[in-house]
Amino acid sequence: MRITFLIIFGVSTFLFGQNKKKGLDVVSNIEAKMIVMKPIGNNHLSKLLMPFYGFGFGGNLMTPVNFGVGLDYNVLFSNVKYGEQNIYGNIGSPTITNIDLYVTHREIISEDFSIEEMAGFSFYRQTNLLIDGKNEKLKDNATGFNLGGKALYTLDRDGYQQVFVAAKVNFYFTNIYNENSEIQKFYNRSTFLSLNLGYRYNF
Repeated sequence: MRITFLIIFGVSTFLFGQNKKKGLDVVSNIEAKMIVMKPIGNNHLSKLLMPFYGFGFGGNLMTPVNFGVGLDYNVLFSNVKYGEQNIYGNIGSPTITNIDLYVTHREIISEDFSIEEMAGFSFYRQTNLLIDGKNEKLKDNATGFNLGGKALYTLDRDGYQQVFVAAKVNFYFTNIYNENSEIQKFYNRSTFLSLNLGYRYNF
């Protein structure tokens, strides 16, 4: 998964470099960020787990008409709530690896401030450590979509460096079967609210 991300990002950067040589006004950037993410709703991630904390990297390409595409790679860590271990199962130390692919639109407010809206597709891999399994891991994949917004402040006159705060809603759908439809829904769906604080470099 990490190799795929690096390949996609490398190809995007290469294509941007070629376009820039031809005189096209396309902006490319890379980002690093810290993330706090909380599951909400009546589901197992919200009821049984503590909020997730983690980090992420990403980048996007923005066209002259202020529309672009972006890719984020995030790693988030949580713990089972105290007293809920028996309900959650004989597993612990949940980790979610998340890839967001999205389209984005930029609104320039002033020379220093801008905002961006995002909407796209999400892929998740949840990994749990089996408590009695001698470091064995249980993995589960899920898909969904994401919506969000980002506020950016430019640090330098040339516009290369920016800091940002972003808020995002991610929807999570997996495929766990249970004869009881309510139990199946409890384990199959979730919604995440996240807050991101990060640094962007434009080139």
